[in-house]
Amino acid sequence: MVKSKDEQIFVQDGLKRIELTGEAKDAFIADRADTQAKQDEQLKALETQRALKVSAYTKLGLTPDEIDAIL
Repeated sequence: MVKSKDEQIFVQDGLKRIELTGEAKDAFIADRADTQAKQDEQLKALETQRALKVSAYTKLGLTPDEIDAIL
């Protein structure tokens, strides 16, 4: 979910609402994109682990209901 650089980004500092501009805005957008990429990578790793576990449990002869109960 990368947004354009034309979007307005505000942060809260106590009671003040500050709009990010320039380098601060660019850094915020880059950090947000990096964080999203890391989350996507972690989710993919978890899905891969689950698929491996399902495969192993299936080879052991467990039913889908039993596998769901374990996972």
